[in-house]
Amino acid sequence: MSTLKDVAKRAGVSIATVSYCLNNTKTVKAATRDKIMQAIEELNYIPNASAKSLKSESSKMFGVIFPDIDDLFYSEILEGIVANAENKGYSLNISFSYNSPKQERKLINQFIGKNIDGLILITCQPGNSEYFEKSIVRNNIPTVFLEHFPNNIDANFLGFDNYNTCYSLTNQLIEKGYSNIMLISGYKEFFSERECIRGFSDAYEDLDLALPSGRIVELQRTKEAAFRKSMLRIVNAPPEAIITSSQQIAKGIVEAFNLCNIRIPQETCIITLGEECWNESNYLPNLLHTSRTAYTLGKYSVEVLIKNLAHPTFFEKAFMLFKDNVIDNPLQIPEAPKPVSAVRPPKRTLRILSPSLPTMLSLHAISKEFEKQHDIKIDLDFVDYHQMITKTVDDAKTRRSDYDLYLFDVSWMEYLANMNVLTDLTDFMLSQKIFQKNLIPENLSNACYKGRYYGFPIVGGSYILFYRKDLFEQPSIQKQFESQHSLPLRPPKTWKEFNGIAQFFTKEFNSYSPTLYGTSVIGNIHEELTLELLIRLWSFGGGFYDNTGKIKLNTPQNIKAFQSLLESCRFSERPFFETSIDDSFRAFGSGRTAMLLSFTEYGSLIDSSLEGNIISKIGYSMLPGNTPVKIGWNIGVSKTTPHMKLISEYFKWICKKKTSYYMTTLNGQSTVSFPYENHEILKLYPWMEINDQCLRRTSPRVYPFQGRNRLVPPYEVEMILYTIFLKMYHQELSIPDALTEGEGMFRELFR
Repeated sequence: MSTLKDVAKRAGVSIATVSYCLNNTKTVKAATRDKIMQAIEELNYIPNASAKSLKSESSKMFGVIFPDIDDLFYSEILEGIVANAENKGYSLNISFSYNSPKQERKLINQFIGKNIDGLILITCQPGNSEYFEKSIVRNNIPTVFLEHFPNNIDANFLGFDNYNTCYSLTNQLIEKGYSNIMLISGYKEFFSERECIRGFSDAYEDLDLALPSGRIVELQRTKEAAFRKSMLRIVNAPPEAIITSSQQIAKGIVEAFNLCNIRIPQETCIITLGEECWNESNYLPNLLHTSRTAYTLGKYSVEVLIKNLAHPTFFEKAFMLFKDNVIDNPLQIPEAPKPVSAVRPPKRTLRILSPSLPTMLSLHAISKEFEKQHDIKIDLDFVDYHQMITKTVDDAKTRRSDYDLYLFDVSWMEYLANMNVLTDLTDFMLSQKIFQKNLIPENLSNACYKGRYYGFPIVGGSYILFYRKDLFEQPSIQKQFESQHSLPLRPPKTWKEFNGIAQFFTKEFNSYSPTLYGTSVIGNIHEELTLELLIRLWSFGGGFYDNTGKIKLNTPQNIKAFQSLLESCRFSERPFFETSIDDSFRAFGSGRTAMLLSFTEYGSLIDSSLEGNIISKIGYSMLPGNTPVKIGWNIGVSKTTPHMKLISEYFKWICKKKTSYYMTTLNGQSTVSFPYENHEILKLYPWMEINDQCLRRTSPRVYPFQGRNRLVPPYEVEMILYTIFLKMYHQELSIPDALTEGEGMFRELFR
């Protein structure tokens, strides 16, 4: 076991300094404290408050660590633990990891240091067997793992027999004539969820039935994740039956089905693994629940721990799976639902022209409620981003537009306003107090040009930095980075620091890197690359004009900005012109890259792209240089639409609190203020907490647009920047020469 002396030696400080740091008896510099805490985690040093051997005497205390207490299942387990421990004369120290592996390790180390007699744990890091071996097994800490069991360690485990439960439920459904059955569970890296998936799959195999693809869905075990998955994937073609691995997941599905008017169980039978209750008011209405006694699981965990303490040497570690009553007592499953008869088509239709954005997909999904209220159909016609501005202008100029609404980027505002293709909404926007009251001011201003409103803000936010928090906080990685750069590893504050960290996490330049590449540079469409350029141009003090107002690109500031982006390309997985947004998500989610610059709108997509348990692996920070670009999309109204009254009701519906919560839950983005004031949502989507700070610092994308004979659309300006950067990248021109060529192209465009 590591000692105080070992920590002092590793940190390069005196034993007294380590003691001061741990006991807070004297002030220790922040940098020194960081070194000491890093050494403690590397050595797995456990301070012992009693200064005696870890098991010299009983503390009569058990440590209990749960991921959270939001789940009724966890609450019932905890009640069983509390009741039995108190009866046996043990006190409890109960803590929550909130699904943070780092927090869980910290709590375990603290408990061991307090000389606890044993530990009961629902771990959020079952794959970290090495840590449990070093901290628990080697220190002879009697431990009971519940539900989530690390592989290849000698410890006690108690859980429910999810394999046979899901196997039995699947068989019962098939016997009742169900053919389209779906299992929705947590991630299979957790034992309890893995057993659900195995039981479901084996039931099909043993009946010689092919299991169609897409019938097993893995997600976070939260109602929000289940709601999002249901709205975006399931409600449009609901299966005949769904089995869920937890009531939290079932809650999210029920919320989505109720919103979309899908009847349970008439159209979809939902069965959830659930806690046994005498009071049926605890059950979700119209659902079938299995009957498991989580209280008993908690009670037995104390029994096992006490037996382990009584015979520490010869105790045979327990592996206990409790039966669900459904295995021996089949549920009363209704007959498979009959096909639903055709529904009468709505009287009116609102047609929206839009690129395929997460926010619009979410809005379209939840608009089913508005459609039902007003007997209408909302049709989204998705077009390629490149075509969006041209198709909007062409459609708006016709005598009778094909579309009622158009989505347009905030950077297109000047161009579209001067083209006179959108309805002036000023009187309407100012007459409705709900807009001024509920919309975030910065987002509302995105829809305004020269004091007039030409749209309604539907997407707002900023560019931020997403980074692999689990890597940035890993002591061994921190130490290696500091030894190379004499700086702490942290979210970068400058572009030079960003590129230094990107190089560190690129295996070509650092053979010890845990990732293949440091970042991704997105540029398969020119608009995305322009954003990467602008945030650097502004950071270095560059831009399009000189002090006299003339177009000037070849400046020292602009040269530095282009150099910075070219350097970032060296630490990317593939050439920038081949990299799409989805490519960057996949690279980040699979662990191939360590950092990603992207929109707050994509926060939940980036989150869900991570393979395995995603919680606590992503960190969020302001952009290097603190010069984020203002981003967003507005909904413009066609001048020929006959549905202006209906559109006004639609905009007001979007501004309601309930609607904004649904929007945010689906993709972590809203232009309405309510979600940013809700602690539950902020806990789910932590990147939203920096949104206000980002919005205050954003700068708009204002391009030259007034040519001599015509108005120049923004994409032509962006294409020039893209073209000259491509020549720099391929070394066809030096940076100064390419910038000079770009100046000539701009002058030709605007002469």
